[in-house]
Amino acid sequence: MTVVASRPMRAGLPRDAGELAGWGFLIAGAALIALALFAGGGSTYGPLVGVGGAAVLVAAVAVALALFGVIPWPALDRQGLACLVLLAALVVWIGLSVLWSVVPDRSWEYFNRGVVYLAFALLGVFIAATVTNALRLVSAGLTVLLSAVIAWALAGKVVPALFPDGERIARLRDPIDYWNGLALVAAMALPLGLSFAVRREYPRAVRTAVVVLLFGAAVALLLTYSRGGVVVALLVIGAYVAVSRLRVEAVAALLIALPPAIAVSAWAFTQPGISSDLQPASVRETDGLQFGLALLVVGSAVAGAAYYVLGQEERWRPRFRWSLSGAWLAAGAAVALLVAVLAVSRGDPVDWARDGFREFTNPVSQAGTNPERLREFNLNSRWTWWEEAWTLFTDDPVGGTGAGAFAVARRPIRINTTFATEPHNLALQFLAETGLVGFLLFAGLVGTAVVSVVRAVRRATGLDAAAAAALALALFAYLLHALIDYDWDFLALTAPVMVVLGVLLATGRPAGATRRAPLWAIGAILVAVASLYSLAAPWLATRAVDDAFAAIDRDDPPAALDAARRARTLNPLAIEPLLVTAAAEEARGDGRSALVRYVQAVELQPLNWRTWYELGRFELRTGREERAIRHLQRARELDPLGPANDELIALGH
Repeated sequence: MTVVASRPMRAGLPRDAGELAGWGFLIAGAALIALALFAGGGSTYGPLVGVGGAAVLVAAVAVALALFGVIPWPALDRQGLACLVLLAALVVWIGLSVLWSVVPDRSWEYFNRGVVYLAFALLGVFIAATVTNALRLVSAGLTVLLSAVIAWALAGKVVPALFPDGERIARLRDPIDYWNGLALVAAMALPLGLSFAVRREYPRAVRTAVVVLLFGAAVALLLTYSRGGVVVALLVIGAYVAVSRLRVEAVAALLIALPPAIAVSAWAFTQPGISSDLQPASVRETDGLQFGLALLVVGSAVAGAAYYVLGQEERWRPRFRWSLSGAWLAAGAAVALLVAVLAVSRGDPVDWARDGFREFTNPVSQAGTNPERLREFNLNSRWTWWEEAWTLFTDDPVGGTGAGAFAVARRPIRINTTFATEPHNLALQFLAETGLVGFLLFAGLVGTAVVSVVRAVRRATGLDAAAAAALALALFAYLLHALIDYDWDFLALTAPVMVVLGVLLATGRPAGATRRAPLWAIGAILVAVASLYSLAAPWLATRAVDDAFAAIDRDDPPAALDAARRARTLNPLAIEPLLVTAAAEEARGDGRSALVRYVQAVELQPLNWRTWYELGRFELRTGREERAIRHLQRARELDPLGPANDELIALGH
């Protein structure tokens, strides 16, 4: 009698149901990360609505399917579950900060950003729970996407028409729209690339292509002129070599890829069409073609060398042995050599160190926008912003100034006119804007994430272990970089990291039991709908404000008032709908109604210098000079270096 084995069942359901859903989640996740990387819009809010809204929908579908019993629940250990709970709690606390925020509309947008990041993390958790070999697939997919970003960035130098704004600023930044953000992408690509380059299980052609990726990532990194990005990349590479058992292969790949990348970059630094601002199109086009030729020729040489060396691996690999202690010794020697070279190039080592610290903490000195900035220590007022963030925390230690409020809250204490959206340090950002409560939630999130990620790497074996280690180092790069920048504001940077975190939290653990809870599933759908409205409302309000100003420009006050009322309904926390309403009332000659709207704006955001400034300017225009001076003085108190000071000087005050 023949016994036919039945297909395995998972929690009473066909295995195919979970796998089909899992592949759907994986494809959706890849598409959303691609959109975030190429259409994330920098730190602007608009793209968050479309890409983030889609992520919320996909995460809601995953949760609903699990609650309806269609797919099993992901299994998380205590640390992994605590990590997700702390992330959700941090998002809720960010939302609560609207109640006391200096700029509540900005805090609302920050809450929406947190909701989107939570959705991406949940998506990663469900991918790990429903997709076989999720670690390898996510690692490969992310490597391909980051490679595409790097290729597109370099293509913008070869073909200047791809990035018309490159004529104004030469630093490489597209498609992330921020040079330091692109540098982080390159730094994250390095350990991912190494994880494929060192493994013999992959075809030689694949390993060769990845070595070329290392070459391209290094060139892109150097052309961003991002000193922080270079430091993060060096630390991540050092960590990879230190923890990898295939460190000899890793060093071989780096030796093939990095010296040519440095040589090409050094040559590119001498070409004005590649490295200098404000160059005419003809210069950019000529130098771009030469740069493209250099990339092609040197990249081909790198590929040829890598292909040959990998073909001889059986011959040269047994001759080398490199212990962990040897790796750390080599890393230390490399750092010591770099420090020595810098010290010699800058003069006496003691004077160099002292001058470097002074330059680092200088509140007004700015690093240039040319390649020479790679040798400078000044961090463009970061030290000052960090001090300001600490001052804001000590002034409001429990709840902070409100999420996303740093740009306005720092105005009374700033000592220069350098604009700063955030303090460029994620820990200090949460401390200043969400207080001790928010900071502790963030610290707990980071702590539980580190524990969970380390355990995930230890659970994995074989190729999964290599993928897990590379993904963990990508997270490490993000965490390091977040200490010197404001990566949380960039969908392109944080969305992929959240997916990776979710995958690592749930990877290597058997799927949980399937339980039906239809009412909770309906609740999850309703929460998703509410989140979508919360995401869209501020964006729609901004569009309505733009429509109102356009109506004023074409001398149509009634249409402007209609658009302004719509904006106010959509976003009652913002001052812009009130200000455009006041402008529309002025346009139709109703000064009394305009004054009411300006006063309402002050009452809505009394610690925002702009509301007092706009009120004072209106009163000047309408002949109320005494009241105008009083309100402009209040605006100057909230921003001593702002435009109200110029108005008062002109008035003799």
